[in-house]
Amino acid sequence: MVTLKEPMEWKEEDGTKYRISYSEKLQIDQLNATRELAKWHKRSFYAKLALFALGVVFTASVLYLLLWLDHADFFMKVMSRV
Repeated sequence: MVTLKEPMEWKEEDGTKYRISYSEKLQIDQLNATRELAKWHKRSFYAKLALFALGVVFTASVLYLLLWLDHADFFMKVMSRV
């Protein structure tokens, strides 16, 4: 069993203090780690959405550029020079 030098206390938002055991301390730490992980998962999801949107915009602009160059008959002029 782990012996603690000083008793652990938990302070509520309203200022109330409670003495907690070691297992309760571990549960609180686990809860905080889970919340932090959920926050990072959410950030990662939105970052992936932004990268996907950026990829779609880039692909659409490249396709538009190729279509415009084909419409301007660019490729035929390059081929006829060779």
